[in-house]
Parts: sequence; C-alpha cells; structure tokens
Amino acid sequence: MTGTITKFFSDIVEIEFKKNHLPLINQLLTAHNGKTFLLVKRIINETTIRAIIIYSFAELNINDEITNTGTSFMVPVGQNSKNNIYNFWGNPLLSQNGNIKRVEMNSTINNDEFLDTNLEIVETGIKAIDFFMPIIKGYKLGIFGGAGVGKTVLMKELIFNVNRKNQKTSNIFIGSGERSREAIELYEELENSDLMKNSVMYISKMNESPGARMSIVPIGITAAEYLRDHDKENVLLFIDNIYRFVQAENEVSASLGKKPSVGGYQSTLESDVANVEDRLFKNENGSITSFQTIFLPMDDLSDPSAVAVFNHLDGNLVLSRAQTAKNIFPAFDPLASSSNSVDEKILGRKHFDAIIEAKKVLKAYKDLEDVILILGFDELDDESKIVVKKALQLENFFTQNFFMTEQFTKNPGVYVPIEETVDSVIRILEGKYIKQSPEIFAYVGSNLNIPTDEELGL
Repeated sequence: MTGTITKFFSDIVEIEFKKNHLPLINQLLTAHNGKTFLLVKRIINETTIRAIIIYSFAELNINDEITNTGTSFMVPVGQNSKNNIYNFWGNPLLSQNGNIKRVEMNSTINNDEFLDTNLEIVETGIKAIDFFMPIIKGYKLGIFGGAGVGKTVLMKELIFNVNRKNQKTSNIFIGSGERSREAIELYEELENSDLMKNSVMYISKMNESPGARMSIVPIGITAAEYLRDHDKENVLLFIDNIYRFVQAENEVSASLGKKPSVGGYQSTLESDVANVEDRLFKNENGSITSFQTIFLPMDDLSDPSAVAVFNHLDGNLVLSRAQTAKNIFPAFDPLASSSNSVDEKILGRKHFDAIIEAKKVLKAYKDLEDVILILGFDELDDESKIVVKKALQLENFFTQNFFMTEQFTKNPGVYVPIEETVDSVIRILEGKYIKQSPEIFAYVGSNLNIPTDEELGL
C-alpha cells in the first residue's frame, strides 16, 4: 500500500492514500527504499493521514511515494537482545546477533495488576534514598531537578548500586533526548563492571527528531514488559529523561491539531504521560521497578510537565540548587521529597519514627534560618541551638561519595546498608554528637565508628 505526500507542517507530513487503504495510528511508513521513516499519528479523513518524520535519509518532497509497512516499530526483546544498544528502528549499534526476537511496539501492554501484600525493599546503598524514601520492588521513583544538579549522576549510581544486591534482575536503560556522551560513558561503565551482559540500552539522542525522542520511551517499555511477562524476570528500568519525551510530544502537537494548554504544553499532556507510566508495575510474572529523571524548567516543581509525571509516581526525589550551593551532594531536599513507602507497616516502627523525627528537626531548622541570618546563631535559645546542630549534622551525614564520581573527586565511593543508615541517623537524633562539629559527618559512610561525645569524654 502506497500513498503520496500532499502537505508539510514542520516535522509533520500529510499523506494521501487510496480509500480503504489507510494505515493505522502508530504504523510505520517508509520512503527512499526503506531508509526514511515516518510514524502515523492522526487520521484526517477516509484518504488522508498525518505522520511524524522519524528519520529522513534524504529530502522529502511533495508527491513523493510513501510505503506503509503494516506494522509499528519492531522492538528487539528477550535474552538475545541483551548486551547491546539499539536506536529507535531497532538496529543494534554493537555486534549484530541474528537470533534477536522482535515484537511490535506496544503489542506487549498488559493491564493485569495484582494486589501485592509481599512488599520487598530494594536497597540502593544511597543514604538519602534508603532512609527518606525506600524503594519497593515495582515502584516508580522520579528524580526531579533543574539543569546541572546531578540527576544523571544519581541515576548512574542507582544502576550500579541496585545491581550490587540484585544480580538476577535485567536492566533496561532508555535515553530520551539526552547527550550521546552520557550514553557512551554509561555503556563503558556497564561493560567494565560486567553488567552489560544483563542490560539493554535504547537510545534516541537530543539531536534526533521529536518523533524519535517520543517513540524511544514506549519502545523501551515494550522490551521491559516482554522480559517481565514472557521471560518472568524482574526488571530495573531507567529513563533519562522523561521530560524530553513530554517535550518531543509537545513539539509536534500543534501540527497534529492539538490545542496548547497550561504553560504552552499540549492539551493531551496528561494522557501522553499516563500512556507510558501506567504500564510500569509489578504483577504475578515479575516486576518493573523504574527510576526516571525529570528535568525541571526554571527549577519549578509546579511546572505542568512535572505535575503530570508526579501524579503517577510512588516516590518523588527532589534535587535542590540550594543544596548544591552548600556543597551537599547528592543535592537531596528531604522536605520537598516524598514517598508512598514511608509507612510503619512497611518499614517498621524504628525506621518510621526516625524519618518523622529527622524531618521535624530539618523543618524546624528551615524555619529558623531567617532568624539566624538576621540575629546570628548565638542569639538562639538553648533548645533551638540543639535543633540547629542536629539539623546541620543530618545535612552533612546525608552527603555521600559516589562510585560514579571517583575519577572527579578522587575519593572512593561508599555503599551504606540501610540498617547502618537508620542506626546512624538515630544516634544523631539522640544528640550523641551534639558537642562535636557537624563537619565530622561530611562524606562519611555510617557514623557507627565515629566516637560519641560520651566516649570522647566531652
């Protein structure tokens, strides 16, 4: 079945087919002997469709012949797809394996969730995450932050740390609209750590068309669903950056006839996000535990794109520019972050009470910051001085050297078990170091080996 181009709208083309020969939504069209790709996104009438240009091998012109492939993107899936990087049309960027199974994009959608009473915590070894927002298998964690606050570095650290304790899981990394350098670095690090053999990467770079950047996310999710439902595996899914997916959808929305909505985003923003987020969950076959970075334009947490993603997540980890200014890395803001996993029935009484008390101390310190700036620390009453000292000790304690940054900081990375993190925080909250400088906790692991005031005779 072939058609001809009749109109152009930026990255969108209008194509006319014979009556009763229209392609379906999300089917792939080709030109230039199968070297140019377009994706059907809107049916105008009985003979006309609009399609996004995914990749253009040569210039497209009015009256060019377009061929309907009859399928959508064919996604490399399964065990033989591992240990490779794929672009949006499924070509391996490393060695070619002739036995790779391929399924059509979105053909694996499975809505059969089930109520799981056996909640299993996934330890990350990152103190701020394990303490304030423990990851539950099958949960979705969003890492929010503006430019340059450390989203991708934290994502990489999660990839390596989570695999430390979960050797039998598969990793899928989706790069949507990010730098090719970051994908190359990640591949080299996975290869050197012997993790690439159980990993698959689906990449669409920032210089590729919006059609490619928006398609790579459902392509990667299709692969994750296949591993979960067909191969019965637990999958760790990493998406960097889900905002670029939203942005790509927005870039072509006007040409597709979608009216702009709040903040200039497409009117279908909520459904665009829901179509991918609602596919990530745990069922009887296995789990998809996802970690997603979300760029915040102007560091604004109330940006409509952030709010749309926020509504689907189980945990929201906010990286703050104010924390980076204090040399606190990861630049985690515990008061702006939240998680569904903070529940006494999931964490136990000790951990739950420690979270509540730590947030109480940090909130009290935040309320006192303006007073300290105006009057100075010495003008505070004794009780407030203790609160400030504990808060500063907590802030410093949650700093951490990452394995991913060893070559830059020249300090070895640290992995801290969750039990040690909880016990260390409780020691600070109990005031066992109140006479010591908060600086002693900067970039340490746990504090269980740091002598208390009593042990020092202070």
